[in-house]
Order: sequence, then structure tokens, then C-alpha cells
Amino acid sequence: MNYTKHSLKCTLTLIVTALLLYSCGAKDSYQTVTVENKYELTLPSFLSKTSDLNDDASLQYQNAIREFYAIVIYEPVIDLEEALEEGGLADNYKNDISGYSKLMIDNFKESLINPVVSKATDTIINNMPAKIVSLKAQIDDLDIFYAIGLYQGEEDYYQLLTWTLANKENRNKEEMNKILYSLKEVETTEVAE
Repeated sequence: MNYTKHSLKCTLTLIVTALLLYSCGAKDSYQTVTVENKYELTLPSFLSKTSDLNDDASLQYQNAIREFYAIVIYEPVIDLEEALEEGGLADNYKNDISGYSKLMIDNFKESLINPVVSKATDTIINNMPAKIVSLKAQIDDLDIFYAIGLYQGEEDYYQLLTWTLANKENRNKEEMNKILYSLKEVETTEVAE
């Protein structure tokens, strides 16, 4: 009888241990989100839709407990061209991915406290010229880590910002990069009339 109880305890302990080890190693699942039939990206399913991160953002997701946030802002290429001309900035910023990313990064630097910006990585993501950059700064006495993607689509520029507390950078950086490299424009087909 004691042998059976001991055997059962050992078996249960092994099962519980195996389940715990499996759950620790399990990867987060992901969801693909399409926005305004314009673009899509893949997000970790631990993020939830929200609406209070940025008024200009067309996509806003967060996990406040994990301190993980993501937004997308897009603007027509033609609007940037007009803004550069009207603002007298056309000599400093060209209407291409290099000029757009320089303008956005300069704006981040001006609006943040003690920003430290990495060298931008030039790349192509889903057929779009893109620049990936990381940035560390302070906001309201909090150290924040940003992983940012800037993209030039067919008709629009996209800013994809992900951020977390600086002390959670290592925990969240892999998921942040997966998000940055997942953005793509949705193929639209014209309907014949």
C-alpha cells in the first residue's frame, strides 16, 4: 500500500514538474491585426487593444502589467511633402525614407529627456524601405526603452513605436522586434465597374 502511494506521489510530482517546465518554455502566441484595410502586423496575443495612448495612432495595443505598448501612426507621403515645403524644412529633410526617419528621430530627441538613440538600421521590410532604431530616454522620471520602425509604403509613411520600461528591455525586446518586422501594407485590388 505504501509503495502505491509513493509511486502515485512520484508520478504526480513528475507530471506537475513537466507541465511547469513546458509552460515556462512555451512561446507566446501571436495575432495578425489588419487596420483600415491599409496595413497589417503581427502582435503578441498578450497585448490588448486600447485607445488612450496617442490620438493620432490608427493602432494602439498594450499590456499595462507587462509595461509593453505598441502604436502605429501613418501619414500620406503627399502630406509630408506639403508640410516640409510650408514649414521651410525641405532643405533639411527630403521626402523619402531617409528624410522622414531623420525628421521623426529629431522630433523624438526634442520631446524626450536625455535621449540616447542607436544608429538606424536600413532595411527592406515586406517590400517597404524601412529604418529600425532603438532609443532610451526618460519620461516623468521613468527610464523608457523604445524600438521604432519607420517605413515608406506606396502612398504612406508609417511610424511603428513599441516601448517598455528600460529595466524590461531584455524581457520584451524579442517581441518588439517581431512586431517591427511584421508590418506590411495590405494588397488592395480594384473592383471593375
